Amino acid sequence: LLLSISSGGYNKPSVASQDKNLIDGKIILINPLDKKFSIFSIGHRVIQGLFSENELILATEHGPRGGDEINLIQEKNNYGWPISSYGEHYDKTTKPALLQSHKDHGFEEPIKYYNPAIGISEIIKVPPDFNKKFTNDFFVGAMGNRSYEGDLSIHHIRFDKDFKNIIFEEVIPLGERVRDMVYVEEEKIILIVLENTPSIGVLKISDQ
Repeated sequence: LLLSISSGGYNKPSVASQDKNLIDGKIILINPLDKKFSIFSIGHRVIQGLFSENELILATEHGPRGGDEINLIQEKNNYGWPISSYGEHYDKTTKPALLQSHKDHGFEEPIKYYNPAIGISEIIKVPPDFNKKFTNDFFVGAMGNRSYEGDLSIHHIRFDKDFKNIIFEEVIPLGERVRDMVYVEEEKIILIVLENTPSIGVLKISDQ
């Protein structure tokens, strides 16, 4: 089992994410048989969505003010928080300032980052039986409050075969904060937890 753990300190960055003796700001790998765990990856802020299938692991992560990320997660890698981020501190007087580049400082670059932030939430894979045109297609939820920034929507993205680049993007506006999503294979529909109403939305393809 993979479990993501917040770094703590929502408004002020916590250095715990870089401390390998702590589980804050980490993804941990849990053996459900003996209940033992190990640190899988470090340098995370707040992971909202975590997708795992075979050897593929993708995570959606909240930046501070801006800098929401989609990351390809690999064991033992460091994703940079609270040193590198494409966002900025909520309190601009906080020191040190965030370094934008990840790779220049020995960290993993996100596949995608959002400035301004979209209030990123769940990420799910949407298979070809939902839409025969889909290959490496995923839906990413967006909360936030500003539709013109890509909030209150679902972001449809398609990765290349190596999951290093996004080759297609579109925004499906809903006018609601999308907290969670799940694909129901038997019905070929996506159930969406909408916060503003609140309600459960149903998304289906109308024409193949």
